[in-house]
Order: sequence, then C-alpha cells, then structure tokens
Amino acid sequence: MKQYILILLTILSGSLASCSKFLDVKPKGKLIPSEVADFDHLLDNANIAQWAFVDNNVGCNLGYLTDNLAMSEGIGNINYKANNHPNIDRYWAYVFRQPYKNPATSDYFWDWGTYRSMAYFNNVIEGVHGIPNLSAENQQYAKRVVAQALVDRAWSYFITTLVYGPVYKPGTANDTKTIPYVISADVGAALPDLSTQEQTFALVSKDIQTALPDLPEVTNWPSRPNKVAAQALLAYYHLFTQKYDSVVYYANLAWTAASASGTDKLIYDYNGFSWTDPTNVVNSTIKAQDNFLTVANSRENLFYRNLDAGAGRSSSSYPSEEVIALYDQANDLRFKYFFLTAPGYKTTYNNVTYDDGNRIQYYRGSKSNMTAGFTYPELLLMRAEGYARTNQLSSAIADLNTLRRYRYKTGTPALGIGSQTEVIQQVLDERRRELPLGSFKRFLDLKRLCLEAGKPWSKTKITHKVGTEVFEGVIDSKDFILTISNLILKFNPQWNIPLDGRPF
Repeated sequence: MKQYILILLTILSGSLASCSKFLDVKPKGKLIPSEVADFDHLLDNANIAQWAFVDNNVGCNLGYLTDNLAMSEGIGNINYKANNHPNIDRYWAYVFRQPYKNPATSDYFWDWGTYRSMAYFNNVIEGVHGIPNLSAENQQYAKRVVAQALVDRAWSYFITTLVYGPVYKPGTANDTKTIPYVISADVGAALPDLSTQEQTFALVSKDIQTALPDLPEVTNWPSRPNKVAAQALLAYYHLFTQKYDSVVYYANLAWTAASASGTDKLIYDYNGFSWTDPTNVVNSTIKAQDNFLTVANSRENLFYRNLDAGAGRSSSSYPSEEVIALYDQANDLRFKYFFLTAPGYKTTYNNVTYDDGNRIQYYRGSKSNMTAGFTYPELLLMRAEGYARTNQLSSAIADLNTLRRYRYKTGTPALGIGSQTEVIQQVLDERRRELPLGSFKRFLDLKRLCLEAGKPWSKTKITHKVGTEVFEGVIDSKDFILTISNLILKFNPQWNIPLDGRPF
C-alpha cells in the first residue's frame, strides 16, 4: 500500500462504492472478473468526468497563471489573501508565488483527478482482459470497452505530464521525469518509476493507436470517447509534437466523420439565440435551438470533462483587458451573450472600502455548458491550425469562416486570405475566443506557443497586476510547472525528489 499511495485505499473504496452492484473487490483491490457489462458500467462513473484538473470547489488555478484572467486589488488582497480563501492556490498562481498548492495536503488534480480515474480505467482494461471464454459477440464488445478505457487513460496522462512537466520541446530529449504511467489495477503492485515526458508521450500515442480500430462510432454519453474523440486527441497531441501534417490528418478524419450529417448538428448558431428576459440578461437564460445548451450532452461537446466554469466572474477574477480586446464587440455574439457588465467585487476591510464598480464579466460557464475535453468547434479550429501551419491557407480560412458563421452576426464579412503568419494568428485568436477562459487550455497553449520566438502569438512571460503590484511569470520555467505533493513523495523515495519544505 505504501508503494501505491497514489491511489489511497480509502479513495479507491469510496470511488468504487457506488459501483458495488457490479463488482467484488479482493483485499488488494483487484476486480474479480465477471461480465464485460460489469466493467463497462465503470466508465459511466461520475468521478471520471467530474474531477479533471479542478479543486474541491471546482476551480482551476492553471487558468490563473495565464493571460486570460485578471484580479482587482479587492479580489486579490482581500477576497483571497486577507480572508484566507479556501482556494488560495488560485491567488498564489496568479502572483507566481510557489508552491501554488499546499505540499502537505492532498492535490485534487493528482489524487481526485488523474489517479482516481486510473482506478477505473486500469480495472476495466485488466478486468475485461481477464474474463475467460468470451463469445465472439462479447469479444467485440470487450474490445470496444477496453478501447474507450485506453483513450480515457491516454487523455488523462497526456494532460498530466504537460501540467507537472516542463515545456515539451520537439526534437530534443525531453528527458525530464514527470509522472508515473500506472497501468496496473493492483493497488498492492509496486509503483513504477516516473516516466520522462518523451516516454509518456510515446505511451499516450501507443494507447490511442491501440484503441483506434475498436472504438465505437457512437457512445451513450460524451464523457466516453468515440472514434472521433480519439482522432481529436491525436490531432491535439500533434499540436505539441509540431507534426502539423498529422494534425491535419487526424482532425480531418474526425471532422469529416462528425460533420457527415451537417455542421448544424455540431455547432450552435448564435444568431438564433435570444434571452428569456431581455431586461435582465445577467440573470436570464439563453433560448437556443434545443434544450441542451447547459448540459454535458450539448451538441457541441465531443468529449466531456468538467472544468472551472466560474473563472472570470467577480467572486474569483475578471476577464483580462487583453482577452476583452480580442473580440469584435459589435459583431461577435460570444461577446454579446457571455461578456456581460455587472457589479464587481465590493467589500469593506479594516475600514477601507474596495469597490470595483461595474465590470465586464465572463458568464459563459453559467449560460452554457463548457468542457475541458474537446468540442466540435475546437476540433474544427485544430484542423484550421494544421492547415495554416502546413501553408494550406485557403483551407484554414474556410474552416475559420465556417465557425464564424455560427458565432458572428449574419452579414459580418468573411475573412480573406493573408500571409501564413497572418492566417496562423487569426486561427489562434479565434481559438482563444472560443475556448474557456479558465482551466488548462490556455495554460497549455502558452506552453507550446512559447517555443516560436519572434512570432506574434508567442510569449515568454506573463505579467499580472494586483492594485499597483506587478508580478511576472516565465512560461518556460518552474513558474508553469506544478509540483508533486509531499503526501506522494514521502512514500516514494525511489523517485529521488526532495520533500517541498517551502511555506504555503
């Protein structure tokens, strides 16, 4: 158990308690093989999708490291710091003060997110493989179930190695050890050594490629990956390897298959939106083309994982001035429906009043459903970026204009073709407008784009302000790397990582 402290027995038993009707657990935590359907049910457990890189109050400090969010003096120094906010790690991230998370306590990203999920994925993979004498029909069913678990596992480990590791640099050794690629379901098994980033990338690719032939075209819920989701993951993976022809290849396969029945089934047309109460839009809901705008199986969600839906509102942060300036406020309907002006943070502390007045705030998380996985619009933008990077500029612009028809007011002029640099910039700007402000999407984009020195989309540093104080973080440095909790390190001395003694 000491060697497998990553997944505490109490966490494992609690996680599987809701599935007790489907399984029996030996003392070491391994599942007794039964039916394929028994293991299949495990992939529907809410814990798999609920805790992906969020804290216990469902926020994500990774978004606070980026250029998407801003804090006023009242939010930063009073709401977070003076009031000892339960999620003070968001503030520490914003001011680039490490350790961002308390090294003496459980890390929700690690324990509740990645490695609790592995208790499901690895049990499914090993459990299904261990069922004897399957009929031909059940063999195909078993392959589909295992394939979904493999893609689930690959997605989690891919994000985790990028969060806990340095900037991945294609063409170099990438030999920094980051995370253990746990594949055993046995909690009594010795924990493997940390894998290097290059090793983790190779294992992620292997898991996805192994799964691809057996993945179903359709799954019963977007938290379960289908073939299109796996192809989207491969396209995303190759954005980081900078193999842009592979980005095009997999994104095109995915988008072509998904859009066979028309893009209207994949993307909401914001021109058809309206407010249920136009006189009070902050508290109003949006009337969309269906009743699924605010739920996980929204038409736009390809692969669902829960995220920080509250980033950008006055209890935690605001959208940065840079983000606000990205939008065509007159024509971009995302700005109309999601960037709303409302009273900002206000409080009195030590006889001093902090009042932000009316501020533009980001309401997308309360007005619609967002995902930390993949949406169909993101898939289209990945193909557009692949096209732009491989100098297929007309195709890239065509994809951009496809999305813009759904996001901008009817009659907004279409984009024209410029230079390759201009087209890449347009794609990346649209990507930033389309993806959530919080969570890890922008954080990881900054880590991959920082390698392109001299390009207009590349940054080496991020600057934040709290009142008159200025804080600076360097992207290709420890500032953009999370550290492993001491609760994990002290039971794994073989990793040779010293305990973090810094005060929190």
